[in-house]
Amino acid sequence: MVAPRHAAFRPLVVLYRGKSQWYPPLLTVALQFDLPLFVYAQEPQGPFEAALEGLFPLGLGGAVLEDPALQAQAAAYLPHLEPEAAQARQVDLVVPEPGGSRGFYQGAIALARLIGRYALGDKALWVGPLRPELLPGLRGLSVVSVVSPSFPEGEAFLRQLPSPQRGVVAVSEAQAQAVARQADLLIYAGGPLALGLLQPYHRVLALRPLASEALLRVGECLSPELWQRFWLSALLEPLGYDLPPEVFAL
Repeated sequence: MVAPRHAAFRPLVVLYRGKSQWYPPLLTVALQFDLPLFVYAQEPQGPFEAALEGLFPLGLGGAVLEDPALQAQAAAYLPHLEPEAAQARQVDLVVPEPGGSRGFYQGAIALARLIGRYALGDKALWVGPLRPELLPGLRGLSVVSVVSPSFPEGEAFLRQLPSPQRGVVAVSEAQAQAVARQADLLIYAGGPLALGLLQPYHRVLALRPLASEALLRVGECLSPELWQRFWLSALLEPLGYDLPPEVFAL
């Protein structure tokens, strides 16, 4: 759905630190599809909570929070959280409301939609830093196992999944290779990646960039940019705009 041209323009601020990756594609799409959004970027100055409080009085349509530290800070402060945001304790979109701003976490929803399109029902092995905030995005997988630096850490991660989805924890390279051979999908979250885990029949969902030598060893790679396109699409949805991931250029 795209809003009619006569709709009132609403400011949408992208709050970031360092360099924004989300502002350019969001601005481009707003202009390309004549969305009644004035998209601009801002590095927070002063108390972050005051910036959140000012969204409704200033008439903003919403705030996209790109920085993970800001996402965690907003989750601890906002009075109303959608279920995904409450579970993740992260907020990537703030929508101001008269009774207090509402926080969303669309990153996990975007991941679930990507998996639903490309890897529905796959057996997966998570490799790299554990990211519990993304666990709701794994619901389309049949089984999720994990390579973890310790058994308790891996167990705590898997325990947050429904019991039918809980796979095994691999703590040694030999264990990881055995589990990887049974997996359809490797979810790569960053850090060192043992090339011995990779098989030509594997699909890799890369949340972080994958080294070129790893790309040569797998059948398919779903790139970080693909996830980011799904994420940007999901961010606009609570604002009333239903645009497919393919329209976002990164």
